[in-house]
Amino acid sequence: MKKHDIKFPKGFNPKTQKQVGLFVAQLDDQLNDLEKQVKELTVKQLEWQQKSGMNTIGMLLAHFALVEYWWINIAPAGIPWEPEGKKMIEKMCGFEDDGLPLAKNGRHPDYLKGYSLEKYMSILKKVRRSIKTELKNWHDRELEKLYKLGSHQFSRRWTLYHVLEHFASHYGQILLLKHLMVDAGLLKPKKK
Repeated sequence: MKKHDIKFPKGFNPKTQKQVGLFVAQLDDQLNDLEKQVKELTVKQLEWQQKSGMNTIGMLLAHFALVEYWWINIAPAGIPWEPEGKKMIEKMCGFEDDGLPLAKNGRHPDYLKGYSLEKYMSILKKVRRSIKTELKNWHDRELEKLYKLGSHQFSRRWTLYHVLEHFASHYGQILLLKHLMVDAGLLKPKKK
């Protein structure tokens, strides 16, 4: 019988960070699955759009990095987007924008042109290491702690949920784009 489980991440305390650690384990599991799903994609496929105005897989990979870094390292610390947050993102990722949302006639952004899968994954893994470092300072007893962003207040617990549901949502979008590439003859279907 095949066993399905995810391991509690190293460096997190299961007594004081059970929820935080579970979030990290879930997010890492999603990234591992995603990496398997995109491992064969070329630069051309990462930049492919079914039509203008639609996201590319490359844009979505960049978006993962920006969103994770923003919601874990910047927003809860009360750092404003302009100018500090924007500078922090650019320093971490090498770009300050992912192109989302695209205008109706929008194309894959020039500043992401030519990015290989290895480059996207390197950036995403760098961000993931950074958020794990930050999350090692988060404890379950503090997850109800609120921070202000504009006219809204967010708890750290909601932040963890949002980052995970955001990742899963766009992961599904990537799988759909791969299916559309198969239909367009740009990607071979997987053998069953």
